[in-house]
Amino acid sequence: MEISLIIRTPGTAPNQCERIHDFIQSAVDQGHEIKQCFFQGAGVSAAVNNQTLPRWRQLATLTGAELLLCSQAVEASALSVPEPFVIAGLGALVEAAVNADRLVSFV
Repeated sequence: MEISLIIRTPGTAPNQCERIHDFIQSAVDQGHEIKQCFFQGAGVSAAVNNQTLPRWRQLATLTGAELLLCSQAVEASALSVPEPFVIAGLGALVEAAVNADRLVSFV
């Protein structure tokens, strides 16, 4: 099964961020494919902070998933975008939702 994620969890919620990582690892262990992680709103800060960035890089390598940061959130926060993250608009999220078997949202 192909799964895409929408992540809106703020970086100030480490337990919720850990649950996302556990979900991804469990899905991969069960043979599912993570196609995309779209970070929106407060989720952008969860993606690029110094504590979680290494883990996202590791998961991107493990899964081959696209790690996309919402263009509006990046612009509003004036963030620099580290690799392997890419800036994308909501069109990329809609496309992922249409092409994935499941779209899972974390808030």
